[in-house]
Amino acid sequence: MKTEVIRLGKGNPEALLRAPALALRRGEIVAFPTETVYGLGANALIESAVQEIFILKGRPQDNPLIVHLPDKSRIDQVAINIPPVFYKLYESFCPGPLTFILEKSDLIPDIVSAGLQTVAVRFPDQRASQELLRLADVPVVAPSANISGRPSATRASHVLDDFKDRIPFIIDDGATELGVESTVLDLCSPMPRILRPGVITAADIKERSGVEVQSYSEGLKKADLRRPASPGLKYRHYAPEAKVLQICSDHENSPDTVVLKMLEQLSDQKIGLFINERSWDILKQRTDIDERVITEYLFSAENSQESAAHELYAAFRALDACGVDVILAEAIPGAEAYMNRLDKACVSESSDIPQDSVKNILFVCTGNTCRSPMAAALFNAYAEKQQSSEITWRAISAGMHTLDGLPATDHSISVLREIDIDISDHRSAQLTEELLAEADLIAVMTRTQRDVLQEMFPDLEDKIKTLSEWALDLDAVSAVDIMDPFAQPETVYRETRDQLRKLIVSLWQKINLPLSD
Repeated sequence: MKTEVIRLGKGNPEALLRAPALALRRGEIVAFPTETVYGLGANALIESAVQEIFILKGRPQDNPLIVHLPDKSRIDQVAINIPPVFYKLYESFCPGPLTFILEKSDLIPDIVSAGLQTVAVRFPDQRASQELLRLADVPVVAPSANISGRPSATRASHVLDDFKDRIPFIIDDGATELGVESTVLDLCSPMPRILRPGVITAADIKERSGVEVQSYSEGLKKADLRRPASPGLKYRHYAPEAKVLQICSDHENSPDTVVLKMLEQLSDQKIGLFINERSWDILKQRTDIDERVITEYLFSAENSQESAAHELYAAFRALDACGVDVILAEAIPGAEAYMNRLDKACVSESSDIPQDSVKNILFVCTGNTCRSPMAAALFNAYAEKQQSSEITWRAISAGMHTLDGLPATDHSISVLREIDIDISDHRSAQLTEELLAEADLIAVMTRTQRDVLQEMFPDLEDKIKTLSEWALDLDAVSAVDIMDPFAQPETVYRETRDQLRKLIVSLWQKINLPLSD
């Protein structure tokens, strides 16, 4: 697939946007700018198109999407039992960077809302997005146009970095105005509450509309993190490849003093610095600083909250491109949206996952010629592209009832070749107690296989589950079996491949980006 970049600014916007709007309506993926960040758009009414968003981004299936509309005239299409306060807030803030959580209509597929009875809706305030949504004439889901967990895209070049030749259209309208995602406001709670901070604060809402809402710090509950109604809550987000540490200054320690202390501790690391221009000028005057060991990305000291938020994601991407090991980013007390994104990008010092280690996942099926080798190959291919932590996950496979040395079936090989994965060298392996003991996680294909292994190896019960249980947090009763395509037509193998592929996207997020309560 060849990605076409449509650059606005010259020519008639309506004429330029007609082709991507038609593509959206037909179920294709289109990246487009909003006033916050670039979004990866899909027709919200076509389930397969929405699923493609999850696959492209590597996004967990329990992370809901925001539906974008040009104006409130179509709100009844996507939401029901709309409270009067919505219309009051709409008049004060829309179009703009405010997302509403409302009761979902039956027209919106469950995949959009992650199975919840609510839906997130917003009305972007940006010329290109408004025109595109009007021309497409369908509700559009549009999560940030980046690989899940990575820094959001605030320029079309960022989208190209992640999705070149993987989507048909990218609409380029320059850098986004705000640089951080919208404020998410839950209108299904007894009192409206902010689930994700953005440039619109609780104080802004009170001042401009008279509506009292709970702030992000007041209203967020642990239950919101376990089953979030808003994106940006449960998983590590916005993180570059480099480790991110905050520069936390106070009245006793200026930013330049803090930076110097951190540089001393990180003397063997290549450092990236995200700091305001005034602090950088002071830092350069210090005789004990060597500018050659620092790659700086500066933001304005004037209106520092807005400037830092606008440049944060671009800074992360630029410093990653320079190959830095650690990014020191200035903390700005009171900048709620900026600090929320910076906090989520930082390495958690309290994480209980061992660092700099290798973990093994063992996929198990019956004969080890179809499902489990396909799952292992899909997992390893995905991990190679997505790996962002210091943990290395390695997948292997085995069969409960097989002989050593059998090749993968022809159809298993052919359907994986369609997505550029080669398992022609695979040879089956009989499941052994040693393999089970060495695995950190064991994912079987069916509930029967799980029950048999748990009964045979009760000491290993906690690490033996079906793939669907691991990937989707299902309980033992609700687990979904992976269909066995053995001796079936190639179309059945393709269905099995796609089922495995979706589950592995979710599995990766569960094991590599854990929630810290």
